[in-house]
Amino acid sequence: MNAKIDSCYISIWSNAYSIGDEKIDAEHQRLFDIANELNVCTNKIHLTTILKELIKYTKFHFANEERFMRELNFSRLAEHKVLHQNLVEALNEVLKKISTQDMEETIFQLSILVNKNILQHILIEDKKVHHEIKPREHLRERFKWNIEYQLKNQLLDEEHEQLFNIALKSLNYHGTNIKTHVKITVNELYEYMKTHFNHEEEYLVQIGYPLLEEHRAIHENIIEQMNAFIKKLPTLSIINFEKKLIEYMDIWLINHILYEDRKIISFVQSNQS
Repeated sequence: MNAKIDSCYISIWSNAYSIGDEKIDAEHQRLFDIANELNVCTNKIHLTTILKELIKYTKFHFANEERFMRELNFSRLAEHKVLHQNLVEALNEVLKKISTQDMEETIFQLSILVNKNILQHILIEDKKVHHEIKPREHLRERFKWNIEYQLKNQLLDEEHEQLFNIALKSLNYHGTNIKTHVKITVNELYEYMKTHFNHEEEYLVQIGYPLLEEHRAIHENIIEQMNAFIKKLPTLSIINFEKKLIEYMDIWLINHILYEDRKIISFVQSNQS
């Protein structure tokens, strides 16, 4: 684990983490607000109090979320509940160790839980709920590049935005031969994604990024998923094509930008300080 990348500082809430449901987003933000109090802990008593509050609110939020999914007949509710249980158990495990563990190590473990496990749960698993239950029109309306996704790195930001531009172009098929348009633009997206990942990996080599191979493997996985999506194109209706493309970009690519790529920026900034 690289301390320069996985710092003890717990991330603040960002609107980029929104899943598109006002109530759920507000509860997610409250989770981050509580967790952020850990950044200013001065002693173990204070730390224990905040962690207990975080666990209590996490349980409250998960119960609300599961009730919401049950009412909407979410198809993967059982799997989602298991993920919730695992997160609560992980928080409880940290709580058990507080009295015998160094305070800095405890906060470090919590930073990983919040910055990685909980954040990725929101960006991937909770977004899956959103994509299953929301109508196509709603998903299309929200699907666009967001300034909140910026990493403050010109090369990466410009190429990330271009990926979204190409994806949006593939959805604007009106007045064209739909099948031909979709085939051309999705292939353009695929090729540009490979180009972008190559540029990004070249940049990681230049800066001596210690997680290069791990990052490259994630790129390969995203490309494999894109390949699988392209193979399914002939069997998809236009409605399913739109939903699948938006889901692919909104879940897998945005999660990659907001979690994995932000680790790159954290590494660069830590080396400059």
